[in-house]
Amino acid sequence: MENIRPLRDSDKEDILEIAKHTWDGHDYLPYFFDAWLKDRNSHTTVVEKDGHVVALANLRVIEGGRTGWMEGLRVHPDYRGMGLASVLTHHVVKLAQRIPVERIRYTTAAGNDTSLHLGETVGMKRKFDLAIHWQNKIDEITWSSSIRPIRSASIKDLYPHLTEAELLPHNVIIYDWKAMDISLEALEKISSLAQFWIQSEGERIVSLSVGLTSEDINGLEWAVTIYARDESTFLDQLSHNIQKAVESGCKTLFITYPMDFVEALYSLDWVRLVEDEYMVLTLLEKIF
Repeated sequence: MENIRPLRDSDKEDILEIAKHTWDGHDYLPYFFDAWLKDRNSHTTVVEKDGHVVALANLRVIEGGRTGWMEGLRVHPDYRGMGLASVLTHHVVKLAQRIPVERIRYTTAAGNDTSLHLGETVGMKRKFDLAIHWQNKIDEITWSSSIRPIRSASIKDLYPHLTEAELLPHNVIIYDWKAMDISLEALEKISSLAQFWIQSEGERIVSLSVGLTSEDINGLEWAVTIYARDESTFLDQLSHNIQKAVESGCKTLFITYPMDFVEALYSLDWVRLVEDEYMVLTLLEKIF
């Protein structure tokens, strides 16, 4: 019989064991465990079975209490197939309604049929898709593009001009697999973690990138989301972020970008498809 309860400090060893079996040991859970425990806006639920935590999920309340962000759903491989992911998902949705928040959201790979099905079972719907690509050995890339200048942008540069630029689907900004509606609060939150770069024509923004470093067992990775008006501005931002990644000591690059530019990216001779198929990130949402 499983016991569903909040996360405790004493659960760390079990959580690290689960993380060893996720993404070939590259899971972010070890880097977020302490933060989730200390964050009053994070509500981490675990499933305890046979004296150990065997599954968990976090609900983080963001955007001034408006959104419940679902993340970190994990089940130890020895306990998969028992419906624990479904139990946790339904529990988290009920928790979100009790808090209460106006909606719940999460992102997942569009090819993750299990994750998509779980979302559907609680009434979540796909809001939009973006393409994603992972590239290693970026310090060996010699290609560059610089048709238009790119400059660092402040929150003042972006707000409210970013909405007027009409670059972001549904006025939602994605950064490092997370999503927030465009607002002053959102830009301030993101700017505490990431850097913004823009291209402009007059006062109109024609491209935007949001880049930050993250760390796993292999070292530093540069995670960037690129939004652009056309192919040339997309390639300029891509080139700029490769340079920034290398300057930051990163060996790998994780790119999130609009589906319109898939062909442009994969036409570059240094880019290789993984298993002959590009990957897609999708945002799911349920309004209460």
